Amino acid sequence: MADPDQLVRSLIARDRVCRLLGIELVEISTERSVLTMTVTDDMTNGAGVCQGGIIFTLADTAMAMVASTTDEMALATTGTIDWVRSAVPGDVLTAIGTTRWRGKRPSLHDAVVTNQNGVEIAHFHGRMQRLGGTLTEFLDNNPMPS
Repeated sequence: MADPDQLVRSLIARDRVCRLLGIELVEISTERSVLTMTVTDDMTNGAGVCQGGIIFTLADTAMAMVASTTDEMALATTGTIDWVRSAVPGDVLTAIGTTRWRGKRPSLHDAVVTNQNGVEIAHFHGRMQRLGGTLTEFLDNNPMPS
C-alpha cells in the first residue's frame, strides 16, 4: 500500500476544485485529515456570508481525503451538513475529517468545520463506497490534468 501522506498529497495536487478554492492539506493520517481554506469575497452569497456549498465542499474533501488513506478507490454516496454558524470573508476555516466506521465496502465519516477562533461552523456526515482497485493504480494510469 502507498504511503497515506504521499497518496493524499498526490490527490490534492490534482484536485482543481481544491486549487480554485484554496483548500490546503495540513495533516493526514489514517485516523484523520485536516484541511484549511480562507473565505474570500468571491465565496459569499447575497447576504455577505460564505455560501453553504463552499463549506460543504471543504467538509466533503476532508471526508474524501481521510477515506483515501487506505489506497482504495471509493466515491461518496451521501453527505449531509448542519451549518451552525456563518463564516465571513477573512475567516480561515479548518475541516477535520474522521472515519467513524469501515465495513467491507462502505465507510462512514464525519467532518467538523471551525473558524480560526475554534468556533464550530458546520457538522458534516457522509458515506463512501469502495469500488475495488487502488488509488495508486488510478494515479499511475491517469496523468495529472493541466
